[in-house]
Amino acid sequence: MVAQPLNLLGLARGNPSGSSVPGTALEVLYLSAASREELSAPWWLLVLEGELILDLPHGDFRVLKTGDSLHLSAGLRLDWQPLEAAVVLRQRG
Repeated sequence: MVAQPLNLLGLARGNPSGSSVPGTALEVLYLSAASREELSAPWWLLVLEGELILDLPHGDFRVLKTGDSLHLSAGLRLDWQPLEAAVVLRQRG
């Protein structure tokens, strides 16, 4: 039996508050507004679509574009702002 492909962009758009990717520890998010997260566990992020500005502590920031990924340590306070809308794949912990 061959598994059916999963459209991650469609999954994210269908539930903007976040959707788990079946059978994995991954989640897809559709980001259309600024938000803040306190990271209680490490995160790994991959931008699937769009661009995202991450404001990190101590005046540091990153601009992630489609295909860019980043590992973030636990304990960080993270502010993110999508440029237009962005779809992000993340793994916590």
